[in-house]
Amino acid sequence: MEATPVNPSLGNQFAQVAWVVRDIQAAETFFRNTLGLSAFVRLENQRAEDLNGMYYGQPGDFVFHLSLAYSGDTMLELIQPVSGQSTFQDFLEKHPEGGIQHIAYAVPEADLDKAAAELTSKGFSVIQSMSLPTAKVLFFDTKKDIGVDTELIGVTEAGAAFAQQLKSGNV
Repeated sequence: MEATPVNPSLGNQFAQVAWVVRDIQAAETFFRNTLGLSAFVRLENQRAEDLNGMYYGQPGDFVFHLSLAYSGDTMLELIQPVSGQSTFQDFLEKHPEGGIQHIAYAVPEADLDKAAAELTSKGFSVIQSMSLPTAKVLFFDTKKDIGVDTELIGVTEAGAAFAQQLKSGNV
């Protein structure tokens, strides 16, 4: 799909690489012991019902663990599906060894709808969404074009503060 950027600044907002893994503890250990990352923050049992989670336009029933760290200015995200159907579980079903499932671009929460409209106008559909205290997130199916999904992160003020704390290792 040929895409002419409507908002070229979105491409300057790269924020994250996310792995879906079977064992989040083992993945954290790899990044700590092999690559020297130490400041992981883990959020366990994130439930769709608590996050207004949607999966293909329907209320989600998924649960997952999440672990976050920074390498420079890029957030590394590890996700372990626990139960229910989600884009994360879908990925593991196709790639049992796990791997990079999505990349993400971050915008202020106030700009999320505009950024999302740009992607949907280019034919990319929202396949999953959630609202967290730190951000509202939308996942778009971009697998045919780049091999992974693309997430838009609408960062809240609390999310910006959390990111700064995580980058500095003070979480």
